Amino acid sequence: MVTIPLQDDLTAHENSVKYFERYNKLKRTYEALSKLTLETKEEIDHLESISNSLDIAVSYDDLVQLKEEMIEYGYIHRKGAKSKAGSNRKEKITSKPFHYISSDGFDIYVGKNNYQNEELTFKFATGNDWWFHAKGRPGSHVIVKTGGKELPDATFEEAARLAAHYSTGRDQEKIEVDYVEKKQVKKVAGAKPGFVIYHTNYSMVISTDISGIRMAED
Repeated sequence: MVTIPLQDDLTAHENSVKYFERYNKLKRTYEALSKLTLETKEEIDHLESISNSLDIAVSYDDLVQLKEEMIEYGYIHRKGAKSKAGSNRKEKITSKPFHYISSDGFDIYVGKNNYQNEELTFKFATGNDWWFHAKGRPGSHVIVKTGGKELPDATFEEAARLAAHYSTGRDQEKIEVDYVEKKQVKKVAGAKPGFVIYHTNYSMVISTDISGIRMAED
């Protein structure tokens, strides 16, 4: 049995209307808070990805590209002279992804920030290249160029180790890494750069140690 309190000075119909109005108000509040919670989580995820990019930056050029992203999304403001058109000048971007060579001779590229992740995944990689990313945490997109060939197990493991190392899980001994053919990776409409979805994937628990993986001499 459920007892519903009613106001004695209102009719049954008036009481039902009052409860219905209260329900609609609570529903609107819930929907607004749910949207705000989602937006806040997306903002936190974006900031954590930027923090990870700061951790793996190795040069001033890497920081310049990060600065541009933070300016674009309103975290900081650009200082300095304006161009003749009146808009603030951007600094020249020269930062490039990390480039490794697997023990089997395959090229492996690692994005240093969200812009590079976006570029690697959606402009540089082709459909049959392989894409790696630390599972459920901020980290670099790692692309293995296959050249139409089947990857050996050692190359899969080395690419996964790079994805593990260049993520927020690098301080752990091992973490889980997802990997999938690039054609399975989709961009989220309206999402921040580097944020993707994929539904069909493999995963492995792998060491974050990248010692022994050779960096290319670009």
